[in-house]
Amino acid sequence: MSAIFYSSLKSLYQRQRWLLMVFVAALTVIAARGYQDFGFDNEARGLFRTNDAAFDKLEEIFKQFRPDENDCLVVIEAGEGGFFNASSMRELRQLQQQLLQIPLITSVLSPLSPEMIVCKELPQALIPAVALDAVDWQQVQRDAHQHPLVAGNFLAADGKHMLLILRMGKQDLLVSDYETSVGSMLGVIDRWNATASHVADLTGIPPVRVEVFHSIKTDTRHLMMIGSIIGGLVSICVFRNWALALMTFVGALTGGFWSLGLLSLLGVKLNLISTILPVLIVVIGLTDAVHIVFDIRDSRMRGIKPVRASWLAVRRLGIACAGTSITTAIGFGSLAFSQIDVIRQFGITCAVGTLITFVAVILVVPLLAGTAWVGGAYRGNPPRERDMMRRWGVQYADWILRHRRWILLGSLHFIILLAVTATRLYPDSHIAESLPVNSRSTVALQKIDSEFGGILSAIILVEWQRASDEDEQQAAVMSAIKQVATEVHREPDLHNPMSIVNFREMFSSCTLLTLPKTIEAQWFREDLGRAIVVARMRDKGIHFHQQMLIGFREQLAKVQQQHSGMEITVSGSAVVATRNLSKMITDLAKSLAIAAAVIFVVLTLMFRSLRMGLVSLVPNLLPLLFTAAFLVWTGQALRLTSVLLFTVSLGIAVDDTIHFIVRYLRERKLGLSVDDAIRNSIVSVGGALLVSTLILLAGFSASATSVMPHSQLFSQLACIAVVVALIGDMVLLPAILKLVDGK
Repeated sequence: MSAIFYSSLKSLYQRQRWLLMVFVAALTVIAARGYQDFGFDNEARGLFRTNDAAFDKLEEIFKQFRPDENDCLVVIEAGEGGFFNASSMRELRQLQQQLLQIPLITSVLSPLSPEMIVCKELPQALIPAVALDAVDWQQVQRDAHQHPLVAGNFLAADGKHMLLILRMGKQDLLVSDYETSVGSMLGVIDRWNATASHVADLTGIPPVRVEVFHSIKTDTRHLMMIGSIIGGLVSICVFRNWALALMTFVGALTGGFWSLGLLSLLGVKLNLISTILPVLIVVIGLTDAVHIVFDIRDSRMRGIKPVRASWLAVRRLGIACAGTSITTAIGFGSLAFSQIDVIRQFGITCAVGTLITFVAVILVVPLLAGTAWVGGAYRGNPPRERDMMRRWGVQYADWILRHRRWILLGSLHFIILLAVTATRLYPDSHIAESLPVNSRSTVALQKIDSEFGGILSAIILVEWQRASDEDEQQAAVMSAIKQVATEVHREPDLHNPMSIVNFREMFSSCTLLTLPKTIEAQWFREDLGRAIVVARMRDKGIHFHQQMLIGFREQLAKVQQQHSGMEITVSGSAVVATRNLSKMITDLAKSLAIAAAVIFVVLTLMFRSLRMGLVSLVPNLLPLLFTAAFLVWTGQALRLTSVLLFTVSLGIAVDDTIHFIVRYLRERKLGLSVDDAIRNSIVSVGGALLVSTLILLAGFSASATSVMPHSQLFSQLACIAVVVALIGDMVLLPAILKLVDGK
């Protein structure tokens, strides 16, 4: 059976190459069709969507009241004359009117809104709309700072910052739904800034998401292009031959192109998590492609013709490359057990992409190598250079073998130190880490964090069962809401509580007016037995918010005990996202541990040796532990970017380890001693590992040019991980092999 399979495969790669070419061309055409429709997932809450009670309650609150994530925030910094004068108010009203004309904007809340009233002799607007030159602006300023709705919520305590809230209705909107409207808001603000005496900036959840969405699209393609160019130039310098560099990169890039195109045809879209997918797939493809190209180069140096050299590479390395791809795919597949939808999708798409890339590399690289114009362009290095490279490799291998005990002892202590250090990591995430550095949204976000308590919101839901005595019950409910607001004021990291109490307080002194039902329904639903209190939170990270919310819930529980028949819970997009993003990072870390265990089992079966399975495990864990410890040493938390980087590290380390052990076992089957097998493995595989590391360093360094903080962090950690993976496979692995197989 095996002989028949190899005979058929040999015929395909040597005598029926045209069939492989037709298959490659057909798959490329199909992938091109999908690549044209390649898109990005723009569902706003998709990143933290789960099928649990907390998320269902959040969506229920949004339907019954209104979403807390459809508001755009305009923060205005006062000019030299301040806000409270006739000319400033004309400018501010002009801005508000222009913003109201933008599609999707249903209302604008600000100190100038007609809802903001004061009751003196008669009810009147807080900010008069006419006869502005005759207004006592000092009195208006005093009224604004004492107003139950305006003070702190729309006008900062220093009087130098004002907030406009642009509401986009109650619908569940996609980013693409409001992308054009956000662009229009920015246009209106830019034109207003050019002539006004104040400075306005736009932020809020919708503008932040639009900016992230744009950055994902531009960064993904930009970084792939820059990384490919840098990596290609480095590979030409390392190989010193354009043909070898072309084989390596065309194979890996074809795998990335096929993966994105075919996954797109299956309806897969990129999101904030899976933006790493194209880079990850190309990286995995590059590691296998480098090993195949090195084998082809060695055959050509011995005078073997291009077509036969390409077949020999497939015969010798095909199983090893298949093994690396399968183990990596299994590792990614372990993410399918996550409770977070986007993590499940990420794991499955990465697993499928890894297998597609293996097919691309194992077909495209040998096909190119077998052509006269590519494979024939390389005729081998001069014997003197080849002998020099072998001499250096042997000298290095001898040094490793002589000092193996010190290497193993030092590595053991170092790994223990890394493992202990890594236990101090904790999950965290900030909005700002997903935004370009010093972008408009980032600057405005910082202003709102400083002056208005933040753009994030916590929704405290008060629920009760309807009673026969409605007046008594309503008084009890209002008492509970006031107590909740008091607890918000007591919590230093929650700010500016807003509820039905604020609106009733504003209308209470106006005997001629009653609170409109449309406003009341946004905060108080007597028909449903529900009311909400909304508080603001600064962007201090999910780890901080989790700790703060634990204590706050304890205080709310005491309030609930004082009001029998009522239930008080905390929800809101930021609160649910805090819980689910933390869970997501933890799930990724757990899945990574599962992946390492599964890979160990697969490698044990692949090598048919428990001993070799254990040997392969240690160097694979080294880059993961070192990267985790590095985060602790530099005072950083465990973020989505860093956990995703661990999957890249595991994929790279597993690939290199398998190629080294496969070569070692092949040398042992030829009857070589342990020392000679290690020497030959280092000489033959070591060069490929070094070259692939240099190319990966060059490619990953492209992410350092990104404006996105998480991409910059990924670049830094990826470069560290690939270097440590090389050390694990070139220093630690040979020493372990000598220890366990030395007899």
